[in-house]
Amino acid sequence: MHAPDIDQRILDLPVAVDLTEGAVLLEVDLSGTSEQIWAHLTDPELLATWSPVVPERPLTEVGPVLAREEPGAEAFAADVVAIAGEHALSHRFGDDLLEWLVDEARATLKIDLADPSSAALQVTGWQVCLGVLDARLDGQDQERIVGRDALDHGWEELLTRHAEELGLPARPAK
Repeated sequence: MHAPDIDQRILDLPVAVDLTEGAVLLEVDLSGTSEQIWAHLTDPELLATWSPVVPERPLTEVGPVLAREEPGAEAFAADVVAIAGEHALSHRFGDDLLEWLVDEARATLKIDLADPSSAALQVTGWQVCLGVLDARLDGQDQERIVGRDALDHGWEELLTRHAEELGLPARPAK
């Protein structure tokens, strides 16, 4: 069972999206400070509370790292490509490249997509995760929502919204 307020928080999260050639950009204002957000982007224990990327080590140094969505799941590449202080981080998420920028309480995520037609799916998944992060930064003991669990938290409505915003089909053609 899930708290209904997390579903509303996810749906109402002020996420601005934009599509560029081969990449999708998300901007969101989150609860908490830049230091708190940065810790939640780089610390494996904190990532395990909200993100589908749970690395084997902190994402604070350039170099290879494996990650899993769940303990025991197949590992994928989350290699740290670049880092700048405590405000910019680029790392792999499987075949995609994620570039995070933290400025005050604003987080910007640019995803260089291996499959640009999956942009609406990617934005939807990250909005669910960022809604959980926002709740946790706001002091709520919210459980992580990743993978198929996201389907129970406004997924279809968000997917339709983002597909329309981006001018893309909700699901890529096979």
